[in-house]
Amino acid sequence: MPDSAKSIADLLSSLLEDWGKFCRFILLLFVACLLTLAVAYGVLKMLPSNTGQVKLGSGSIIFSQPTEGGGNAYFVVISPQGWQETGIPVHQGEHLSIQAYGKVHIDLSGLNATLTARRTAERRVINDEKNAKRWEAEKDNFAPEDHYTAKEKGDMRPTWHWTGPDGISDTPLYALKARMDRCVMPGQKYGSLLGAIREAGVKPAGSDVFLVGSGTDKSGVLIPAHRSGILYFTVNDVLSDDKDYPDMFFEDNIGFFYAKVTISK
Repeated sequence: MPDSAKSIADLLSSLLEDWGKFCRFILLLFVACLLTLAVAYGVLKMLPSNTGQVKLGSGSIIFSQPTEGGGNAYFVVISPQGWQETGIPVHQGEHLSIQAYGKVHIDLSGLNATLTARRTAERRVINDEKNAKRWEAEKDNFAPEDHYTAKEKGDMRPTWHWTGPDGISDTPLYALKARMDRCVMPGQKYGSLLGAIREAGVKPAGSDVFLVGSGTDKSGVLIPAHRSGILYFTVNDVLSDDKDYPDMFFEDNIGFFYAKVTISK
């Protein structure tokens, strides 16, 4: 039997032997299904009605259809790992209306460190109870988090939080100024959604970048196209000066944004 098959069989056997593990496993599956349904509902709600075309862009999925005004409406899924070429053509003189949603996190390594700190604190509390010979008697009604120290709680609190397209509001409080000055859009909040228009296959330059965010009104951000090209998206993060590792600060970004883009003539 292949190793993968053995591991699956071992897992199922372990779950069935331990009723508590099995219940937690079922609960995890239930929560995962709910999250999937919530995302699917949000996606379907954002889709243009009577979607007539599906395209694949670099790192994104685009649903498109013509609009009554002679333009086009698109739905885009945006990854936070650097510039994403959507494949949406834009012509000089057109206007873009963008409404964006979703969540990203710009510091997976920091998030992992805080989770490690929480597990370490939990093990410390449980070991203290075991060493005091109290664990067996109290384990069914004992919550380790009630016994974390102030330092442990500080260590498990992430500096950077999940953010929507408008970016992290307290960026200036925690970010190094030198790094903020090296961002895709210097001085703007970490994680904010940015756009650009460039030729296909050409990485946008600093002068091409414009702030998108989540949209300033019900119709979204109205952006005039001052050139023709392809629409790109990224999140605002630090650009590395290391030529061998230019995406140093983008590779630990997770999550996604999704946006409705309407182009009017």
